[in-house]
Amino acid sequence: MPGLQLRAVVAIVAVSVAACAPPATEQPPAPTAAPAAATTPAPAAVAAIDLATGLVAYRWQLRTATDAGGQSLAALFPSAERPLGLGFADGRVNVEGACNRMGASYQLLEGGKIQVGQAMSTMMACPPPLDRVDAAVAAVLAGTLQAAIDGTAEAPTLRLVAADGSILQLAGEPTPETRFGGPGTIAFLEVAAQSGPCEVSPASERRCLMVRERHFDADGLATGTPGEFRPLPEGIEGYTPTEGQRQVLRVKRFQREAAAGGEPEVHFVLDLVIETEIVAP
Repeated sequence: MPGLQLRAVVAIVAVSVAACAPPATEQPPAPTAAPAAATTPAPAAVAAIDLATGLVAYRWQLRTATDAGGQSLAALFPSAERPLGLGFADGRVNVEGACNRMGASYQLLEGGKIQVGQAMSTMMACPPPLDRVDAAVAAVLAGTLQAAIDGTAEAPTLRLVAADGSILQLAGEPTPETRFGGPGTIAFLEVAAQSGPCEVSPASERRCLMVRERHFDADGLATGTPGEFRPLPEGIEGYTPTEGQRQVLRVKRFQREAAAGGEPEVHFVLDLVIETEIVAP
């Protein structure tokens, strides 16, 4: 049976070849891609505060003032207790903390410039060094100012560069209109010459402003009959009473809605002292 013998030989040869073949080696696993390096997201850019909006949203308190040569403008810092401030509203800039009440019109120009009009002020005399403030303020705010607001909405800084090269840096505080989200309403409060107990009990040691509301017509004449004085524990923002002086104030009244079941929060801000009378004790 030669066919069978041939097939047997072929089979034997095939087995022999398979036995002599090198053993199969395990292939190393394909390299895996290295994980991407973790990246820290870039901090979000702080949005620039629009000049037109920012000017009126804050009260600006003077922090530094230097002339073109870098020397401090000492006349603008008469007292640490009475820093100068600027307020922008209704197309006017008002100066706070000077000898007299000062104000001027202003207009925003292209390129971050502010055109300030002729300053107007009352004519009250003040002792030194306060007597030099008004002239120094009028000089530095005259003409066209280059303006920019930097920082964040929580801590903005206003930089003003005057025509003579003087540089003012002012820190911003939100105005009551910004804090309370509206313009408020005008009211008139008469402040008694003497403070009184804050509580109903006369034995209370805490003293408060004693006020009552007043009303005036369009010509500024008093109308109606004033009510009884009542304590005002929260006081009036921007107002410092003087014992022995009865005053009538024009104030702005702001109201914030209270939480469920609570009373609305009422806040008064001084706008103008319109009447003062010295009352003998």
